[in-house]
Amino acid sequence: MLSSRSPVALDRSIGSGLARFPLQIRAGAASWDELTGIARRLAADRFVVVSDPGVPAAHAHRVLRHLGAAAPADLVRASGTDDVPPGAVIVGLGGTSVLDAVAERAAHTRRGPLLLPTTLPAMLDTALSLVGPGGPRRLPVLVRAQLEFLDTLAPGAVRPGLYALVRNVLSVCPASYDQVCARLRPDGRYDRTALASFIALCADARAALTCYDPLEDGPAGAFRYGHAVADALRVLGVGALRYGDAVALGLLVAARCARSLGLLDAEGEAAHRELLARWGAPDVLPAPVTTQDVLEVLTTASGAQELVGGPDSTVGMVLLDTLGQPHVFGGHTVAAVGRDSLRAGLEAVAVAPDALVSRPGDRDPAGTRSGPTSHVPGAPGPAAW
Repeated sequence: MLSSRSPVALDRSIGSGLARFPLQIRAGAASWDELTGIARRLAADRFVVVSDPGVPAAHAHRVLRHLGAAAPADLVRASGTDDVPPGAVIVGLGGTSVLDAVAERAAHTRRGPLLLPTTLPAMLDTALSLVGPGGPRRLPVLVRAQLEFLDTLAPGAVRPGLYALVRNVLSVCPASYDQVCARLRPDGRYDRTALASFIALCADARAALTCYDPLEDGPAGAFRYGHAVADALRVLGVGALRYGDAVALGLLVAARCARSLGLLDAEGEAAHRELLARWGAPDVLPAPVTTQDVLEVLTTASGAQELVGGPDSTVGMVLLDTLGQPHVFGGHTVAAVGRDSLRAGLEAVAVAPDALVSRPGDRDPAGTRSGPTSHVPGAPGPAAW
Protein backbone atom coordinates (compact mmCIF):
# COMPACT_ATOMS: atom_id res chain seq x y z
CA MET A 1 0.00 0.00 0.00
CA LEU A 2 1.27 3.51 -0.75
CA SER A 3 2.46 5.45 2.26
CA SER A 4 -0.32 7.69 3.55
CA ARG A 5 -1.02 8.91 7.06
CA SER A 6 -4.00 11.09 6.22
CA PRO A 7 -6.95 10.69 8.59
CA VAL A 8 -10.06 9.14 7.10
CA ALA A 9 -13.64 9.31 8.39
CA LEU A 10 -16.47 8.00 6.20
CA ASP A 11 -19.81 6.66 7.40
CA ARG A 12 -22.37 4.47 5.72
CA SER A 13 -25.60 2.79 6.83
CA ILE A 14 -26.47 -0.55 5.28
CA GLY A 15 -30.10 -1.58 5.26
CA SER A 16 -31.05 -5.21 5.31
CA GLY A 17 -34.79 -5.60 5.21
CA LEU A 18 -36.22 -3.51 8.07
CA ALA A 19 -32.92 -3.44 9.98
CA ARG A 20 -29.83 -1.33 9.45
CA PHE A 21 -26.28 -1.44 10.73
CA PRO A 22 -23.57 1.25 10.61
CA LEU A 23 -20.28 1.07 8.75
CA GLN A 24 -17.39 3.29 9.79
CA ILE A 25 -14.32 3.69 7.59
CA ARG A 26 -11.56 5.17 9.71
CA ALA A 27 -7.84 5.96 9.87
CA GLY A 28 -5.75 8.16 12.11
CA ALA A 29 -4.77 8.34 15.78
CA ALA A 30 -7.94 10.15 16.84
CA SER A 31 -10.10 7.38 15.39
CA TRP A 32 -8.76 4.93 17.97
CA ASP A 33 -9.96 7.13 20.80
CA GLU A 34 -13.33 7.11 19.05
CA LEU A 35 -13.30 3.30 19.24
CA THR A 36 -12.89 3.51 23.01
CA GLY A 37 -15.89 5.83 23.18
CA ILE A 38 -17.97 3.41 21.14
CA ALA A 39 -16.96 0.58 23.46
CA ARG A 40 -18.09 2.56 26.49
CA ARG A 41 -21.48 3.34 24.94
CA LEU A 42 -22.06 -0.37 24.31
CA ALA A 43 -21.94 -0.89 28.11
CA ALA A 44 -20.85 -4.51 27.66
CA ASP A 45 -20.06 -6.80 30.59
CA ARG A 46 -16.91 -7.72 28.69
CA PHE A 47 -15.52 -7.95 25.17
CA VAL A 48 -14.50 -11.28 23.67
CA VAL A 49 -12.16 -10.62 20.77
CA VAL A 50 -12.12 -13.52 18.33
CA SER A 51 -9.08 -13.63 16.04
CA ASP A 52 -6.54 -16.04 14.54
CA PRO A 53 -2.74 -16.32 14.23
CA GLY A 54 -2.77 -14.64 10.81
CA VAL A 55 -3.63 -11.28 12.41
CA PRO A 56 -0.49 -9.44 13.59
CA ALA A 57 -0.17 -9.30 17.38
CA ALA A 58 0.20 -5.50 17.24
CA HIS A 59 -3.34 -5.17 15.85
CA ALA A 60 -4.80 -7.45 18.50
CA HIS A 61 -3.00 -5.64 21.33
CA ARG A 62 -4.14 -2.24 20.10
CA VAL A 63 -7.77 -3.36 19.90
CA LEU A 64 -7.60 -4.99 23.34
CA ARG A 65 -6.14 -1.82 24.83
CA HIS A 66 -8.88 0.46 23.51
CA LEU A 67 -11.74 -1.92 24.25
CA GLY A 68 -10.25 -2.74 27.64
CA ALA A 69 -10.55 0.90 28.66
CA ALA A 70 -14.35 0.35 28.66
CA ALA A 71 -14.72 -3.22 29.95
CA PRO A 72 -12.59 -6.36 30.43
CA ALA A 73 -11.40 -7.65 27.06
CA ASP A 74 -10.19 -11.19 26.29
CA LEU A 75 -8.58 -12.62 23.17
CA VAL A 76 -9.70 -16.06 21.96
CA ARG A 77 -8.93 -18.03 18.83
CA ALA A 78 -11.51 -18.48 16.09
CA SER A 79 -10.89 -22.23 16.21
CA GLY A 80 -11.54 -22.41 19.95
CA THR A 81 -14.67 -23.48 21.77
CA ASP A 82 -14.63 -20.96 24.63
CA ASP A 83 -18.03 -20.17 26.11
CA VAL A 84 -19.14 -16.56 25.63
CA PRO A 85 -21.17 -14.95 28.45
CA PRO A 86 -24.58 -13.72 27.22
CA GLY A 87 -23.81 -10.17 28.33
CA ALA A 88 -20.55 -10.00 26.40
CA VAL A 89 -20.05 -8.36 23.04
CA ILE A 90 -18.19 -10.56 20.58
CA VAL A 91 -15.61 -8.73 18.47
CA GLY A 92 -14.47 -10.22 15.18
CA LEU A 93 -10.87 -9.23 14.38
CA GLY A 94 -9.64 -10.86 11.19
CA GLY A 95 -10.55 -11.94 7.70
CA THR A 96 -13.50 -13.88 6.33
CA SER A 97 -12.81 -17.10 8.23
CA VAL A 98 -12.78 -15.19 11.54
CA LEU A 99 -16.00 -13.34 10.72
CA ASP A 100 -17.65 -16.65 9.83
CA ALA A 101 -16.64 -18.07 13.21
CA VAL A 102 -17.91 -14.95 14.98
CA ALA A 103 -21.30 -15.30 13.27
CA GLU A 104 -21.77 -18.71 14.90
CA ARG A 105 -20.82 -17.50 18.38
CA ALA A 106 -22.87 -14.31 18.18
CA ALA A 107 -26.04 -16.39 17.81
CA HIS A 108 -25.88 -17.03 21.59
CA THR A 109 -25.33 -13.48 22.86
CA ARG A 110 -27.83 -10.73 23.62
CA ARG A 111 -26.43 -8.38 20.99
CA GLY A 112 -24.86 -8.69 17.61
CA PRO A 113 -21.09 -8.63 17.10
CA LEU A 114 -18.70 -5.73 16.60
CA LEU A 115 -16.82 -6.51 13.38
CA LEU A 116 -13.27 -5.28 12.80
CA PRO A 117 -12.25 -6.81 9.45
CA THR A 118 -8.52 -6.80 8.77
CA THR A 119 -8.40 -7.87 5.10
CA LEU A 120 -9.80 -6.30 1.96
CA PRO A 121 -12.15 -9.21 1.12
CA ALA A 122 -13.59 -8.96 4.63
CA MET A 123 -13.96 -5.16 4.45
CA LEU A 124 -15.40 -5.07 0.93
CA ASP A 125 -17.60 -8.13 1.09
CA THR A 126 -17.94 -10.47 4.08
CA ALA A 127 -18.52 -7.88 6.81
CA LEU A 128 -21.19 -6.13 4.71
CA SER A 129 -23.37 -9.21 4.27
CA LEU A 130 -25.88 -10.75 6.67
CA VAL A 131 -25.66 -14.12 4.91
CA GLY A 132 -22.83 -16.57 5.46
CA PRO A 133 -22.04 -20.26 4.95
CA GLY A 134 -24.26 -21.12 7.90
CA GLY A 135 -27.21 -19.02 6.72
CA PRO A 136 -28.49 -15.67 8.04
CA ARG A 137 -26.25 -13.79 10.48
CA ARG A 138 -26.97 -11.56 13.47
CA LEU A 139 -27.10 -7.85 12.73
CA PRO A 140 -23.77 -6.37 13.86
CA VAL A 141 -23.77 -3.45 16.26
CA LEU A 142 -21.05 -1.92 14.09
CA VAL A 143 -18.75 -2.76 11.20
CA ARG A 144 -15.56 -0.73 11.41
CA ALA A 145 -12.99 -0.75 8.61
CA GLN A 146 -9.86 0.52 10.35
CA LEU A 147 -7.46 1.20 7.49
CA GLU A 148 -4.34 0.82 9.63
CA PHE A 149 -5.02 -2.92 9.53
CA LEU A 150 -4.23 -2.85 5.81
CA ASP A 151 -0.73 -1.39 6.37
CA THR A 152 0.56 -4.86 7.26
CA LEU A 153 -0.92 -6.71 4.29
CA ALA A 154 1.54 -8.81 2.32
CA PRO A 155 2.59 -7.21 -1.00
CA GLY A 156 0.58 -9.73 -3.01
CA ALA A 157 -2.60 -9.50 -0.95
CA VAL A 158 -3.89 -6.03 -1.86
CA ARG A 159 -4.60 -6.39 -5.59
CA PRO A 160 -6.55 -9.70 -5.52
CA GLY A 161 -8.28 -8.53 -2.34
CA LEU A 162 -10.22 -6.00 -4.43
CA TYR A 163 -12.25 -8.66 -6.25
CA ALA A 164 -15.55 -7.53 -4.68
CA LEU A 165 -15.02 -4.01 -6.01
CA VAL A 166 -14.47 -5.23 -9.58
CA ARG A 167 -17.36 -7.70 -9.37
CA ASN A 168 -19.73 -5.05 -8.04
CA VAL A 169 -18.84 -2.54 -10.75
CA LEU A 170 -19.67 -5.12 -13.42
CA SER A 171 -22.80 -6.63 -11.87
CA VAL A 172 -24.33 -3.86 -9.73
CA CYS A 173 -22.98 -0.34 -10.31
CA PRO A 174 -21.58 0.10 -13.84
CA ALA A 175 -22.07 3.88 -13.53
CA SER A 176 -18.83 3.79 -11.51
CA TYR A 177 -16.96 1.89 -14.24
CA ASP A 178 -14.90 4.80 -15.61
CA GLN A 179 -14.09 6.17 -12.16
CA VAL A 180 -12.92 2.82 -10.82
CA CYS A 181 -11.11 1.93 -14.03
CA ALA A 182 -9.08 5.14 -13.71
CA ARG A 183 -8.12 4.40 -10.09
CA LEU A 184 -7.19 0.72 -10.38
CA ARG A 185 -3.47 -0.12 -10.41
CA PRO A 186 -2.03 -3.47 -11.50
CA ASP A 187 0.70 -3.13 -8.88
CA GLY A 188 -1.88 -2.97 -6.07
CA ARG A 189 -0.38 0.21 -4.57
CA TYR A 190 -3.13 2.45 -3.17
CA ASP A 191 -3.26 5.19 -0.58
CA ARG A 192 -5.85 5.21 2.18
CA THR A 193 -8.10 7.66 0.37
CA ALA A 194 -8.44 5.31 -2.62
CA LEU A 195 -9.07 2.27 -0.44
CA ALA A 196 -11.65 4.16 1.61
CA SER A 197 -13.49 5.11 -1.59
CA PHE A 198 -13.48 1.47 -2.72
CA ILE A 199 -14.95 0.29 0.58
CA ALA A 200 -17.62 3.02 0.47
CA LEU A 201 -18.60 2.07 -3.08
CA CYS A 202 -19.00 -1.59 -2.11
CA ALA A 203 -21.08 -0.57 0.89
CA ASP A 204 -23.34 1.58 -1.30
CA ALA A 205 -23.77 -1.30 -3.75
CA ARG A 206 -24.65 -3.71 -0.95
CA ALA A 207 -27.09 -1.26 0.63
CA ALA A 208 -28.85 -0.65 -2.68
CA LEU A 209 -29.80 -4.33 -3.03
CA THR A 210 -30.01 -5.78 0.47
CA CYS A 211 -32.48 -3.13 1.64
CA TYR A 212 -35.19 -5.24 -0.04
CA ASP A 213 -33.31 -8.53 -0.43
CA PRO A 214 -31.66 -9.18 2.97
CA LEU A 215 -31.13 -12.90 2.36
CA GLU A 216 -29.47 -12.20 -1.01
CA ASP A 217 -31.51 -14.82 -2.84
CA GLY A 218 -33.12 -12.31 -5.25
CA PRO A 219 -31.51 -9.29 -6.94
CA ALA A 220 -28.66 -9.33 -4.43
CA GLY A 221 -27.63 -12.65 -5.94
CA ALA A 222 -25.54 -10.37 -8.18
CA PHE A 223 -22.92 -10.52 -5.41
CA ARG A 224 -22.27 -14.13 -6.46
CA TYR A 225 -21.25 -13.06 -9.95
CA GLY A 226 -18.07 -14.90 -10.94
CA HIS A 227 -17.99 -17.14 -7.88
CA ALA A 228 -19.16 -20.42 -9.46
CA VAL A 229 -15.88 -20.91 -11.31
CA ALA A 230 -13.86 -19.47 -8.41
CA ASP A 231 -15.34 -22.08 -6.08
CA ALA A 232 -14.54 -24.81 -8.60
CA LEU A 233 -10.90 -23.68 -8.65
CA ARG A 234 -10.90 -23.85 -4.86
CA VAL A 235 -12.05 -27.49 -5.08
CA LEU A 236 -9.23 -28.19 -7.55
CA GLY A 237 -6.75 -26.94 -4.96
CA VAL A 238 -4.81 -24.35 -6.95
CA GLY A 239 -2.63 -23.26 -4.04
CA ALA A 240 -0.76 -20.45 -5.81
CA LEU A 241 -3.98 -18.74 -6.92
CA ARG A 242 -5.61 -16.32 -4.50
CA TYR A 243 -9.38 -16.38 -4.36
CA GLY A 244 -9.64 -12.87 -5.83
CA ASP A 245 -7.80 -14.02 -8.94
CA ALA A 246 -10.05 -17.07 -9.11
CA VAL A 247 -13.06 -14.73 -9.08
CA ALA A 248 -11.44 -12.73 -11.91
CA LEU A 249 -11.31 -15.87 -14.04
CA GLY A 250 -14.90 -16.62 -13.06
CA LEU A 251 -15.98 -13.19 -14.29
CA LEU A 252 -14.41 -13.82 -17.68
CA VAL A 253 -16.03 -17.25 -17.94
CA ALA A 254 -19.44 -15.87 -16.98
CA ALA A 255 -19.14 -13.10 -19.55
CA ARG A 256 -18.31 -15.60 -22.33
CA CYS A 257 -21.13 -17.94 -21.22
CA ALA A 258 -23.56 -15.03 -21.42
CA ARG A 259 -22.33 -14.18 -24.91
CA SER A 260 -22.70 -17.79 -26.07
CA LEU A 261 -26.32 -17.71 -24.86
CA GLY A 262 -27.08 -14.49 -26.70
CA LEU A 263 -27.29 -12.35 -23.55
CA LEU A 264 -24.24 -10.13 -23.07
CA ASP A 265 -22.90 -8.45 -26.22
CA ALA A 266 -19.28 -8.22 -27.39
CA GLU A 267 -18.91 -4.74 -25.94
CA GLY A 268 -19.97 -6.00 -22.52
CA GLU A 269 -17.43 -8.82 -22.62
CA ALA A 270 -14.73 -6.37 -23.73
CA ALA A 271 -15.60 -4.15 -20.76
CA HIS A 272 -14.89 -7.12 -18.47
CA ARG A 273 -11.45 -7.62 -19.99
CA GLU A 274 -10.60 -3.93 -19.87
CA LEU A 275 -11.50 -3.59 -16.18
CA LEU A 276 -9.62 -6.76 -15.26
CA ALA A 277 -6.56 -5.58 -17.20
CA ARG A 278 -6.57 -2.30 -15.25
CA TRP A 279 -6.91 -4.35 -12.08
CA GLY A 280 -3.93 -6.54 -13.09
CA ALA A 281 -5.77 -9.83 -12.69
CA PRO A 282 -4.85 -13.04 -14.56
CA ASP A 283 -6.86 -13.95 -17.66
CA VAL A 284 -5.87 -17.59 -18.13
CA LEU A 285 -6.14 -20.67 -15.94
CA PRO A 286 -3.00 -21.44 -13.90
CA ALA A 287 -1.02 -24.49 -15.02
CA PRO A 288 -1.61 -27.37 -14.76
CA VAL A 289 -5.38 -26.79 -14.55
CA THR A 290 -7.30 -27.32 -17.79
CA THR A 291 -10.74 -26.24 -18.88
CA GLN A 292 -11.81 -29.89 -18.69
CA ASP A 293 -10.74 -30.02 -15.04
CA VAL A 294 -12.94 -27.04 -14.20
CA LEU A 295 -15.82 -28.37 -16.30
CA GLU A 296 -15.81 -31.68 -14.46
CA VAL A 297 -15.86 -30.01 -11.04
CA LEU A 298 -18.67 -27.67 -12.07
CA THR A 299 -20.88 -30.38 -13.53
CA THR A 300 -20.36 -32.90 -10.73
CA ALA A 301 -20.84 -30.46 -7.87
CA SER A 302 -23.85 -30.82 -5.61
CA GLY A 303 -25.41 -27.76 -7.22
CA ALA A 304 -25.45 -29.30 -10.68
CA GLN A 305 -28.84 -30.58 -11.83
CA GLU A 306 -29.76 -33.09 -14.50
CA LEU A 307 -31.70 -31.70 -17.41
CA VAL A 308 -35.07 -33.28 -17.94
CA GLY A 309 -34.95 -35.62 -20.91
CA GLY A 310 -31.22 -35.41 -21.56
CA PRO A 311 -27.81 -36.58 -20.35
CA ASP A 312 -26.45 -33.06 -20.01
CA SER A 313 -26.21 -31.25 -16.68
CA THR A 314 -26.65 -27.62 -15.78
CA VAL A 315 -24.72 -25.40 -13.41
CA GLY A 316 -26.23 -22.45 -11.57
CA MET A 317 -24.41 -19.25 -12.50
CA VAL A 318 -25.12 -15.54 -12.35
CA LEU A 319 -25.03 -14.12 -15.89
CA LEU A 320 -25.49 -10.59 -17.18
CA ASP A 321 -27.81 -9.28 -19.87
CA THR A 322 -25.73 -6.11 -19.82
CA LEU A 323 -23.45 -4.49 -17.29
CA GLY A 324 -25.35 -4.02 -14.04
CA GLN A 325 -28.31 -6.14 -15.15
CA PRO A 326 -28.18 -9.80 -14.10
CA HIS A 327 -30.17 -12.18 -16.25
CA VAL A 328 -33.36 -13.29 -14.50
CA PHE A 329 -34.17 -16.98 -14.91
CA GLY A 330 -37.38 -18.31 -13.36
CA GLY A 331 -37.58 -15.30 -11.09
CA HIS A 332 -34.00 -15.75 -9.86
CA THR A 333 -30.62 -14.29 -10.77
CA VAL A 334 -29.07 -17.78 -11.00
CA ALA A 335 -29.34 -19.17 -14.52
CA ALA A 336 -29.02 -22.82 -15.56
CA VAL A 337 -25.96 -23.09 -17.81
CA GLY A 338 -25.50 -26.29 -19.80
CA ARG A 339 -22.27 -28.13 -20.59
CA ASP A 340 -21.89 -26.71 -24.10
CA SER A 341 -22.21 -23.13 -22.86
CA LEU A 342 -19.79 -23.90 -20.04
CA ARG A 343 -17.25 -25.19 -22.55
CA ALA A 344 -17.64 -22.01 -24.57
CA GLY A 345 -17.23 -19.91 -21.45
CA LEU A 346 -14.14 -21.73 -20.26
CA GLU A 347 -12.46 -21.14 -23.62
CA ALA A 348 -12.21 -17.49 -22.53
CA VAL A 349 -9.58 -18.49 -19.96
CA ALA A 350 -8.04 -21.50 -21.74
CA VAL A 351 -4.28 -22.00 -21.61
CA ALA A 352 -2.29 -22.81 -24.74
CA PRO A 353 -1.51 -26.58 -24.84
CA ASP A 354 2.26 -26.03 -24.66
CA ALA A 355 1.81 -24.15 -21.37
CA LEU A 356 0.28 -27.12 -19.58
CA VAL A 357 3.47 -28.30 -17.88
CA SER A 358 2.92 -29.65 -14.41
CA ARG A 359 5.28 -28.45 -11.70
CA PRO A 360 5.66 -29.79 -8.15
CA GLY A 361 3.57 -27.78 -5.74
CA ASP A 362 1.11 -26.47 -8.32
CA ARG A 363 -1.74 -28.36 -6.67
CA ASP A 364 -2.69 -27.77 -3.05
CA PRO A 365 -4.79 -30.61 -1.60
CA ALA A 366 -6.10 -28.26 1.08
CA GLY A 367 -7.70 -26.03 -1.56
CA THR A 368 -7.24 -22.38 -2.45
CA ARG A 369 -9.01 -21.22 0.70
CA SER A 370 -5.83 -22.06 2.62
CA GLY A 371 -3.66 -20.16 0.16
CA PRO A 372 -1.12 -17.42 0.93
CA THR A 373 -1.61 -15.52 4.16
CA SER A 374 -2.52 -11.86 3.87
CA HIS A 375 -0.51 -10.14 6.60
CA VAL A 376 3.22 -9.75 7.14
CA PRO A 377 4.51 -11.59 9.02
CA GLY A 378 2.15 -14.28 7.80
CA ALA A 379 0.99 -17.45 9.47
CA PRO A 380 -0.57 -20.68 8.17
CA GLY A 381 -4.31 -20.48 7.78
CA PRO A 382 -7.08 -18.79 5.83
CA ALA A 383 -6.41 -15.19 6.93
CA ALA A 384 -6.47 -13.94 3.35
CA TRP A 385 -10.10 -14.90 2.85
